[in-house]
Amino acid sequence: MNRSQMMQAVHSENTRPEMAVRRELFRAGFRYRLHRHDLPGSPDLFVCKYDVVIFVNGCFWHQHGCKFTSRPKSNSDFWSEKFTNNAVRDIKTNWKLSLLGYRVATVWECSIKNDLERTLERLKAFITGNEDFIEI
Repeated sequence: MNRSQMMQAVHSENTRPEMAVRRELFRAGFRYRLHRHDLPGSPDLFVCKYDVVIFVNGCFWHQHGCKFTSRPKSNSDFWSEKFTNNAVRDIKTNWKLSLLGYRVATVWECSIKNDLERTLERLKAFITGNEDFIEI
């Protein structure tokens, strides 16, 4: 399988980490909307009752800097620009959402893989709390 075929197989919605968060939040009694395309950045989850948007970010695509982050060796200029643009877009999106009055949670793929239970406890506390932003 070449790189083009691999990249076509990558999905931005309904990923494993996102599904794990959705399943556990639903089990905890939280109700949400999925992939609100009318909101900046199309958040993965929107918890209406609390005005909270949740992004479940892949460490590779958003270059988190953890052990799951890598950079392709081929076509490095393209990837460098892509990752920079992703980071700038994330910052702008969070800013736009906060201006609209939403509280923003970013959950990293590695936190879900490393300790799903602790990640979800922190996320639930954020949803019901009053912080404006959290990155888990």
